[in-house]
Amino acid sequence: MQQDKVTKLIEWFVKAALRHAEAIEALREELAAVQVESLNRFFKALQAEDGGMSRFFLLLEHENPVVSGMSAVYALSEAPERCRPVLVRLAQEPGLIGFRAQVALQRWDAGEWQL
Repeated sequence: MQQDKVTKLIEWFVKAALRHAEAIEALREELAAVQVESLNRFFKALQAEDGGMSRFFLLLEHENPVVSGMSAVYALSEAPERCRPVLVRLAQEPGLIGFRAQVALQRWDAGEWQL
C-alpha cells in the first residue's frame, strides 16, 4: 500500500511539473501558481513517506528536462550534490529551461536559495 502511495505522488508530481511548464510558456501565471501549490504538496507528502525521497531522486534522471529540472529545484536544499549537476547540465540548454536552471544555480551559489 505504501508503495502505491509513493508511486501516485511521483506521478502527480510529474504531471504538475509538466502542467507548470505549459502554463509558464503560455504566460498563464494563475495556472502556474496553482501547479506550484500542487508541486509543494506532492513534494512534502513524498518527504513524509517511507522511501518517498529515494524514489523521488530517480526523477533527476527523467528523460524530460522539465521533470528532471523541477525535481532538481525541489530537492536542491536536501541533496545539492545530486541536484546541482542536473541544473548545471540543464543550464546549457537553450530557451526557458536553460534560463531557469541558470537562475536557480545563481541563487544557490549566492546563498539566496529559497523554494
